[in-house]
Amino acid sequence: MTKPGLGQRDHGKTRIIHKRGHSGGALRKVDMRSFFVKIGVRRWRAWAWMAGVLMGVFLSVGWPAAARGATAKEVDAAVEKAQQFLLGQQKDGNWESSPGSDAQRNAGGLTALATAACLAVSNDDHLKAATAFLVKTDTAGTWSLAMRAQVWNRWWDTPADVREAIQRDAQRLVQGRIDPDLKNTLSLFYSASVTGNDVWDHSNSQFGVLGMWAYEQLGYEVPIRYWQAVDAGWRAHQFANGAWSRNLAGPALPPANAPQDSQPSVAMTAAGVASLYMADDQLHGNEGLTQPTAFFDFDVDAGLNWMGRNFQSVFQQDQFRGLYNVSRVGILSGRKFIRTIDWFKEGADYLVKSQAANGSWGNGSVADTAYVILFFDSRRGPVAINKLEYQVNSQGENPQIENWNQRPRDAANVVQWMVKQFCGIYLTWQVVDLKQPPATLHDSPILYIAGNEALDFTDEEMAKLRQFVEEGGLIFANADYGSVAFTTSVLNVGHKLFPDYAFRELPAESPIYTNEQFRCDKWKLQMKIEALSNGARELIILVPAADPARYWQTKAYGGHEACAEVMADIYLYGVSRFEGGRRNYGETYIVTPDSKIAATRKIKVARLQYAGNWNPEPASWRRLAAVMHNNDAIDLDVQNVKLGEKKLDRSFQVAHLTGTATFALPQDQRDEIKKYVEGGGMLIVDACGGDVPFADAARKELAAIFPNDKFPLTPLPLADPVYAGGPKLDEVKYR
Repeated sequence: MTKPGLGQRDHGKTRIIHKRGHSGGALRKVDMRSFFVKIGVRRWRAWAWMAGVLMGVFLSVGWPAAARGATAKEVDAAVEKAQQFLLGQQKDGNWESSPGSDAQRNAGGLTALATAACLAVSNDDHLKAATAFLVKTDTAGTWSLAMRAQVWNRWWDTPADVREAIQRDAQRLVQGRIDPDLKNTLSLFYSASVTGNDVWDHSNSQFGVLGMWAYEQLGYEVPIRYWQAVDAGWRAHQFANGAWSRNLAGPALPPANAPQDSQPSVAMTAAGVASLYMADDQLHGNEGLTQPTAFFDFDVDAGLNWMGRNFQSVFQQDQFRGLYNVSRVGILSGRKFIRTIDWFKEGADYLVKSQAANGSWGNGSVADTAYVILFFDSRRGPVAINKLEYQVNSQGENPQIENWNQRPRDAANVVQWMVKQFCGIYLTWQVVDLKQPPATLHDSPILYIAGNEALDFTDEEMAKLRQFVEEGGLIFANADYGSVAFTTSVLNVGHKLFPDYAFRELPAESPIYTNEQFRCDKWKLQMKIEALSNGARELIILVPAADPARYWQTKAYGGHEACAEVMADIYLYGVSRFEGGRRNYGETYIVTPDSKIAATRKIKVARLQYAGNWNPEPASWRRLAAVMHNNDAIDLDVQNVKLGEKKLDRSFQVAHLTGTATFALPQDQRDEIKKYVEGGGMLIVDACGGDVPFADAARKELAAIFPNDKFPLTPLPLADPVYAGGPKLDEVKYR
């Protein structure tokens, strides 16, 4: 039985069970109709549709994606069409090319590449014959062995014959390739068995390294000298400007009239950067476990800089394999941006537009089409964690680097663990920074901040963090090594961002702890977690001392299962529990006003301010205003109106009262609301996050303002215009 394709969105075996969502306090089945209280009848039908839109906003996050190059829907369509092309090219269960020296040396390589690409889309019955072909096909080619590793790495329940193939292929790839003097890069050659006629080639070499990386993940013990040889060889061949070519060794730059394969390229520079990332992880991955050690790879940094400056050239030379190489850098580093380039957006834009009518790329090339599918697969699934790259002392003259990345593989490893726990539901991670607009932070519901020194964000950076959280995001902070300085700074950042709320120890009844996926009462290690809430949901979560990232980095989960399980529970808390709650890459609930749409009407809305938590979700009305502008050509003029100042008049067609926790209004504020409603205004009351104390208090206040014998509070019938007068509301979904 094969592992489900990592591109699959759902799988029959998924164990994701979370009946509680992103609101603080336990969810219960609540009749949401009771939160929309119909008071008064004058002009009700004229505005009933607005309450319907409001309800849709509170219950749904499934609005169309913000404008971008290639949409997630377009990418999915291109990938499915490409898979159909590949399956149409399959003959006798394989994709082997015409006989020849290269085909014989790399027997099974093309079939492995095509199979890996198809598995990334779905586990189709057509692939059973292909995988059986690979198991029985012998090969010595570096590329073919590496491609087979990508197939083996997608197996879920690995049968005995596949385990034997993994062991055989890994031994063949590493056998005889360690140079005692570390003068040559391991696996630089075309064949896994060295002969006097072999020549080295950086393109082929990167696949050998990628193959060994996959075999290491499959449990094969790769000799440390392998990674030492990879490290030494690639560094020795890097040009002085940070780039690599296909067949020329640095550091001296090639002359201008050198052949194309000797010139620096994005494809080969990505190969070098990816190979060094893999070597660094094996050679330096444990250096930041118990004490701060800011390992920084200047060769990798130089390569990334060159790629960023020359990225557009990938579309003119070896674009399909080149973009696949770039995606390996994205997967290994997690970087959303290569310097300032959104590499996936740029690549996806180009590829969607250049796909042939038959679903292929490269003039009907099986290999090029498969490489493109694997490029798309690198970012098709939901992003579970965004890890924040930041600087400390950013307001001084000498900002420090890499404090945020003491454990370079912490997020990658815990997300990989989550994928296994969720039975193959594909999740990714990435690195983001605060140089970009806040919308880029919303690829994931979680922004992960790690460090061991005091945070020192600029005012602009603080504003972006505030906007991210207000728009529904969640910050998760880990104090590396239990750093007191970092913990104190997170508490200070929370106070500055949200001065009306205070950190407290996460309550035992929190949905994070009571989640049915991993319950905290079964943890061997109980950890202290502090959190800041707006009363409806957690805004910032801080682990001050337990340091779970240490165990993520080393995958040392035995006896420390809670360190990984808590991250899984926080992720489940951050997404909707209903189907479709996990948004794939490129999908977003963020809505911005479309400047091309001219509003035809304007509605004036009063947000009622009282002595209580009257504004728990400041971004909610900004989002609704954008939705109504785009969908209905109606602009909202939303103003905060402080009760008691007699500013709530009939110029406001709608007044909105919301909050969390119990509250009580003085008589003059009650009278102001009564006068407004009896004068023709409409009052909408909602308990933010389904907060029961607020709902109970609101019922008491409304009974005091409008005596029950005159205005009884009753559930709205399903035929009411609130449900039937605007967008159809025939299904209620809970978070």
